[in-house]
Amino acid sequence: MFLTPKTKVWVVMSAMIGIVLLMLCTPFLISSGTGIVPREVVQAVFLTMEFFAAIFLLNEFNRLRIIIKEKESDSKILQKIEEDVHNLSYFKSATAGMKGIILAGGTATRLFPLTITTSKQLLPIYDYQMIFYPLNTLISAGIKDIFMIVSPENSGPFLNLLGSIFKEYGINIYFEVQKVPRGLADAFILAEKFIGNDSVALVLGDNIFEDNFSEAIKNFKSGGHVFAKKVSDPERSGVVKFDENNKAVQIVEKPKEWISDYAITGLYLYDSEVVKVAKSLAPSERGELEIVDLHNFYLNKEKLKVTVFDGEWLDAGTFDSLLEAGKIVKDKGISANFHPIIKDAVRKFNEEMKTRLKRNLEAYNIFLREEQNKKV
Repeated sequence: MFLTPKTKVWVVMSAMIGIVLLMLCTPFLISSGTGIVPREVVQAVFLTMEFFAAIFLLNEFNRLRIIIKEKESDSKILQKIEEDVHNLSYFKSATAGMKGIILAGGTATRLFPLTITTSKQLLPIYDYQMIFYPLNTLISAGIKDIFMIVSPENSGPFLNLLGSIFKEYGINIYFEVQKVPRGLADAFILAEKFIGNDSVALVLGDNIFEDNFSEAIKNFKSGGHVFAKKVSDPERSGVVKFDENNKAVQIVEKPKEWISDYAITGLYLYDSEVVKVAKSLAPSERGELEIVDLHNFYLNKEKLKVTVFDGEWLDAGTFDSLLEAGKIVKDKGISANFHPIIKDAVRKFNEEMKTRLKRNLEAYNIFLREEQNKKV
């Protein structure tokens, strides 16, 4: 059984009291010698042993007292640090009235073997990695604080690419490693401290939009706001049902029977209450917190706005859609219309990488020449 330092102190103190009482009683308990050794010598031996035992217990008492004080001191220091961090508000209030989340985890098994060695969101869509398209959606709307959820296997590549690329532009990217995906709605729970009292825009890392949603994001006040697109294969997505007045009345995930041709795309705007709502959701049959249940919660409260848009919406989750996305991006100039911050940051990153590679190559050539001179 393991005892706490404070419990050990009480044990030591009890032992010390027992030793002192025993020392007082020793002259009376030992009334005769052994026949060889006189009674006084036996008493002296026992008293000496008891004295050193008392000294040992006293030292142990002082050691434990120091440990307890150090623990209490460390606890106070830790508490002070936590208070300071809280007061500093590591996740600042959003300057644009909203924060952003990009969900870039998952395994993307439909794109094996491409995604065995890298994340789907780091695959190229024409001339930019896929991740820059959702980043552009948020940055174009003036969002400065972005919470990126990634898988453990790909956290390193994401950090290498995006760790400091936007730092000089005042854009902060925070990374969260999601070991076990628990559904899209779980993203809001993971980002609870990040969201704080701000509204939040969640965009899926593999969704590419032609339209600019900056005004909708900047003008968002409360409740929820999602965006629908007419598609030819609505059964692959969450589908919104409209009444005769074109008012959204229900959202169904991958309906088996036809409901409508309008799919809910991967951009969701919600107020700070979304965390509380997400926590109240019950897992679906597949054990996940469904984003559709979140939409319907707000919809039933008449707090969800659904906007239909006409521009391209690309979900590059298969080989064919990945290829098609690159063609559409090129033909329609989607990446060419990226926000200047995206373009400038990527340009500087590329120049830095080229310089670093060139420097490494020069160092390697010097090494080869030195080795060749040694042989001569």
